Amino acid sequence: MSVGTGICGCVFDFDGTIILSEHVHMRAWEDLSKSESKRLPDDFLAKSVGMSDSQCTAILFAAWHGYMPESEILERKRFYYMERCPDECVLVSGVSDTIKSLFDRGIPLALATSSSRGEVLPVLEQWGLLKKFLRLWTVEDVAHPKPDPEIYQGASGSLGLEPRQCLVFEDSMAGVQSARAAGCQLVTLQTLYDEAKLGPAIISIHDYQDERLHALLKTIGH
Repeated sequence: MSVGTGICGCVFDFDGTIILSEHVHMRAWEDLSKSESKRLPDDFLAKSVGMSDSQCTAILFAAWHGYMPESEILERKRFYYMERCPDECVLVSGVSDTIKSLFDRGIPLALATSSSRGEVLPVLEQWGLLKKFLRLWTVEDVAHPKPDPEIYQGASGSLGLEPRQCLVFEDSMAGVQSARAAGCQLVTLQTLYDEAKLGPAIISIHDYQDERLHALLKTIGH
């Protein structure tokens, strides 16, 4: 994909894009299964990447034949995640400086994540990033989570922009499908998958120290 033109704003995913947290989510699901002496489906952890907790909960509810209510599965998993997150989640290299630089230039920023508000807010507060975002879109804000395009369509609109005017940062298969379906321009993060797996993007990077990204970001708003 060639370098896009007319980019006026940025939308960031959260897990795997701002923080390295997918492994923590996986451990939280494992904590839950061990606490209940229940087995996770063979492909559950791999499929969970980029999915909302509610989507994952529905899978477990079916796999465990209604052993506990979906609301309790969800609550227990989020408890284990929040217990681990402060010590085990770290920022993707360079993301804090990138977000702060864009904010200082007056580039409107939004967040679009399949995580819950309760999981996102403490982390953004901890790293001094919360007030850099004009709008936060979490799983509670959409009827149809990723890979549906609803969240990126909504995030773009909340910045007063068309999806084609927004540069999205994504790392998951569900996320890149959502961004492409919405019509956004895309930078992929290889924190979980390689470039070939993630598919077409303006650029694909391992972190925010990439010089190609620095050059691309200079074009935003011009």
